[in-house]
Amino acid sequence: MRAKVQNLQISSSPLNSKTIPVALLLVSILFLSIVSGVLAAFGNVVLLIVLLALYGIVFVVAAPVAWTVWIIFGVVFLVSGPSAYFIRFTQLQWLTVLVSAALLLPLILHLLRDRKNVLYSSVSKDLLLPAFFLLIVIFSTLIDRPQFADFVNASRHYFLMWPLMLVFMFGLISEKVVERIWKALLIVAVIQFPMALYQYFFVSQKSTRLSPFDAVVGTFPGNISGGGDSAGMAILLLIAILIAIALWREKKLQGMWATVIILTGVSTLALAEVKLPVMLLPVVIGLYYRREILRRPVESITIVIAVIIIMSGILLMYEKLHYAGGSSSAFSTNRPPLTAYEHISRALDPDSESVQLGQKGRVSLVINWWEMNVKKGDIQHSLLGYGMGATHTSKIGTGELVDRFPYQINTTATVVLLWETGILGHLVFFLILLLGARASEQAAQHEAIPDIHRILLRVGSVGLLVLILMLPYKSVHLYSNPTQFLMMFMLGYAGYWTRFLKNNCLM
Repeated sequence: MRAKVQNLQISSSPLNSKTIPVALLLVSILFLSIVSGVLAAFGNVVLLIVLLALYGIVFVVAAPVAWTVWIIFGVVFLVSGPSAYFIRFTQLQWLTVLVSAALLLPLILHLLRDRKNVLYSSVSKDLLLPAFFLLIVIFSTLIDRPQFADFVNASRHYFLMWPLMLVFMFGLISEKVVERIWKALLIVAVIQFPMALYQYFFVSQKSTRLSPFDAVVGTFPGNISGGGDSAGMAILLLIAILIAIALWREKKLQGMWATVIILTGVSTLALAEVKLPVMLLPVVIGLYYRREILRRPVESITIVIAVIIIMSGILLMYEKLHYAGGSSSAFSTNRPPLTAYEHISRALDPDSESVQLGQKGRVSLVINWWEMNVKKGDIQHSLLGYGMGATHTSKIGTGELVDRFPYQINTTATVVLLWETGILGHLVFFLILLLGARASEQAAQHEAIPDIHRILLRVGSVGLLVLILMLPYKSVHLYSNPTQFLMMFMLGYAGYWTRFLKNNCLM
């Protein structure tokens, strides 16, 4: 019989939950109205921008946290990508991370209303690794000629999305709303297909770039005349396909909707040319159903074989859709690779290089880092790196390491973390994802948790493992806002249910 447990949501008195926020909102409106009049009289644009930031802070504090999270969700997955892709308006990416950072304010108020959460022993344990990682980032930056531009550039990569994880972990969002967010990911996944169709037929087919298929990114950030976040889109599609299959098998989703999600997801993967995520498709299904192979061997093996066939079919489609023109983007020095196998083998070749694109292969980049740091006995930079932003360049400034190399070195999260945070920072980041996946899987085994959340916890566990496998492939963990939202969402979701079980003495 399922144990009766208490919800982690904070129950506060009517005075705390209604009177104080209303009073705070009225006072804030009065204050900002006065300030608005003064700034309007001076006509200072900079001051008006500051005023807008103040309005944003007031909104985040006064409005329900769920509203703010939904706004971040909508901008991240549906607005910022197309605005950057079609009109090159990339500033919305800063909006999402700054609003996420502002969530610290309602989080602090939440913890102060229930002081036992501040002192509870599980808090320090749950947050130990993230706090340690951020300390490594700060320390490695301070000891290696820090630049203000580096801090500004890299702040959104390393710092500003973590409050989003804490909001989910500490239960500021109700379980029902969190469930809706999971299901909203399915809608976002379906929307990728019509966008990918347009981008494939009307953008990539007319492009003269060496790798025109990079233009297929759905609603994720990108550039209409260049590449984009196709890998981040592929991660979302893998997770959405898994959610659809898992919910359908447990009779939580109608077969028609599951079919639509799976077909559109697979079709989008075929249009986008994302080799590793496609190869991970059977891995994702196998990881989720690994415990059922002995209980339902025929059904489970049949599903895995079907997924392998689908994966092979997509890779064969790549040869017709993307490689028939002889793209040379896969680091070739002689003839262009014409098959998916040749693309993969050349990408893994330590000597591979693309002079036209100014890039080295992923394996080559790791070998170069090893030879220039560990092999030379540079202990500081091997263990702690050169500090955040060292490999990144933007309109604000250029990182310390960018001009030292004739090729791009921040193409994968592994290489970025090794150069900027060293072996220690990369190891801690890896452990955050690994232990988050473990916590999510363990929580999914407790019958005290509602059935649908147990299913989604298992999906979250596999999703975090996928992010681990993507570390040496792409830098989406740091540079992609949608992927960062997914990562923080799954980590916070695992943390919430882990605390739920600990607070009710079920672990």
